[in-house]
Amino acid sequence: MNQLRSLPPTAALALALVGSPSAAEEQPRLVPTRDVDITYKIMQQRQRPITERVRWSAGEHIERVDGPNKSTSIFDHNARVDTLLNGATRTYRKLENAPRQLLEPEPGAALKRGSDSIVAGLPCTDWSWTEDVEKHTVCVTPDGVVLRLVVDESKTVMEARSVHYAPQSADLFRVPPSYAPALAPEGGGPGL
Repeated sequence: MNQLRSLPPTAALALALVGSPSAAEEQPRLVPTRDVDITYKIMQQRQRPITERVRWSAGEHIERVDGPNKSTSIFDHNARVDTLLNGATRTYRKLENAPRQLLEPEPGAALKRGSDSIVAGLPCTDWSWTEDVEKHTVCVTPDGVVLRLVVDESKTVMEARSVHYAPQSADLFRVPPSYAPALAPEGGGPGL
């Protein structure tokens, strides 16, 4: 399963962990408990590093990811709907029942606690799990902000460069009124 090509690396952080009842208390929270604005540097093998900005509305469980080339994704974690905005064409497309995200362990995954670190000036704890054959390690703050992701010991590295806690405007998480729905290409398939 190669989710790295099909989803933006941060397009969405985890909903919640589902583990065995005895392990539930030991599992980290992977969703921020308060509004936050994070800038990440993302490095993947044989690709140029990119920067993504992720903003969370904690009360609404919605995140906005602004990536390179005017790409934006707004992920509603409650409804599991991913809205893709195309800044170049001023169009949008909604994906219902969005798939599990790169930072979201599969249901029932057992996470293993690792060492404590400081990333972007904030303390975090490493938590790891294996999915298929890939080992995922996230460093997450006590309030649910993922500061670092490492897949297979450096195949993909995402690391926070700045973290700013502040209320986020509700307008950030809405489709701009000047955007139109993307039309499906000829043949009836999805388009953007």
